[in-house]
Amino acid sequence: MKQQMECCLQVLSPLHIGCDEAYEPTSFTLDEQACRLIVFDPFDFLKTLSPADKGIFSEICRQGKIESILEIYKFMRGRLLRGRPVDVVPGLVEHYRKTLAISLRDKVRVQKELNNFTISRTSFKPNDNQPYIPGSAVKGALRTAFLNMQAAGRKIPTPKGRFAAKELEKKLMNGGSFQTDPFSKVKVSDFMALGEIGTTVVYAVNRKKKPSKYEARGPYQILEIVQSGSLFQGTITLETPPPQSGVTLTVTWESLLQSAVNFYEKEYQREKQSLSAIEVSTSEPPKGNGEWSSLLRLGRHSGAECVTIEGHRDIRIMQGGGKQAKFGQESTTLWLASPSGNPVNNHTLQPFGWALLQPLANAPAARGKTFTATIHSISEASTAPIKQAASAVQEPAKAEEIKPPATEIWDGANLSWNPGNRTVAASFENKKATCQGKELVPESLHPKLFGKKKSATAKVEVEPIGNAFKIVGIECLV
Repeated sequence: MKQQMECCLQVLSPLHIGCDEAYEPTSFTLDEQACRLIVFDPFDFLKTLSPADKGIFSEICRQGKIESILEIYKFMRGRLLRGRPVDVVPGLVEHYRKTLAISLRDKVRVQKELNNFTISRTSFKPNDNQPYIPGSAVKGALRTAFLNMQAAGRKIPTPKGRFAAKELEKKLMNGGSFQTDPFSKVKVSDFMALGEIGTTVVYAVNRKKKPSKYEARGPYQILEIVQSGSLFQGTITLETPPPQSGVTLTVTWESLLQSAVNFYEKEYQREKQSLSAIEVSTSEPPKGNGEWSSLLRLGRHSGAECVTIEGHRDIRIMQGGGKQAKFGQESTTLWLASPSGNPVNNHTLQPFGWALLQPLANAPAARGKTFTATIHSISEASTAPIKQAASAVQEPAKAEEIKPPATEIWDGANLSWNPGNRTVAASFENKKATCQGKELVPESLHPKLFGKKKSATAKVEVEPIGNAFKIVGIECLV
């Protein structure tokens, strides 16, 4: 038996989910007046060039030097090109102008500034370039909350060593393998755009939680983010494990939702206090429209506390002056979205990654405000009042029993990793399955698969989707 919930995910603050891709210098130009990147197909761009310009451009590319990238930027500057627009904060326009003003003879500075001008893309669909939210990101957020609920009030020694996190999860989930892990019965689809979705290129800056005369040492990053108010739709499916499955802890909709409500409400309030201490605008968490709703934290710069288990945290804290890093229960800095790489104060900053999960039937109709020079607080960015029903979670709305699709176990499948599109692929007996992101891969396989970029062998559970397969679980071979 299955319960399937049709859900809406509403973005409440700048959201970046990395995909290991960046905007290439030969694929965009900057409209300085409109504050927009114009992203185009390089082949279409070449068709617009005159024979003389093609010769100049070819010569620049042929040189293959670091400073050639700066020459490409200068060559493209001011050209009116057709393409996909992406909003940028005003600080990026000023940054662009300063970068282009650097002398080509100053090679050291050119390389430094070009390294700082890398624009990381958020997750997108290659066929239409539309942003989406991988189901693995949503499932990971729900799992973290559920683990925290399982750990609350239990005296479990914190494991040590390289695989400490996995060992702790096994204890909390009464598991030991993929088949006996209760979250093997939780299926989360990718969340696709619901209506118009806009993105903006912003800066991520590091700030200390406690005011200090010394700034945090982390350099700024340039990220494409999904704008506040954007809506996505997807499904969350809960399977009832059969009696002989070995799963001793069942995830119900009520327990899944209650754990998310409790955990992220608490973390929201924790972060709110830290933000207030450094004069970042804060507000009460939003409320939802329907029978149920919950805050979630997704994507890059979600904060160490939102991806770890309270009481068992071992957060790495970097020390200045060449000192060895230390570990603690709480991080000492926050990464915040900013309209520039060096904002004069903290009033325009905003936290990353807050979103609201609620029934699709109660999805807001209007889009929220976009991320501009003045960054709005979470409550201002939301598009409608949101009702939180954490204290009275009832039977899930729209739940229905459906016939479960047959899953397959590929024992001894060959795994490979494509960093370009952040895809894990499994091949087995002339069949192939894929999934987005690294979340399903056991940590013991990370060094080989992601570090050395070599293939690995594992036990893989797949779900048929039409004539293709989707990876829903990965387990190391014993």
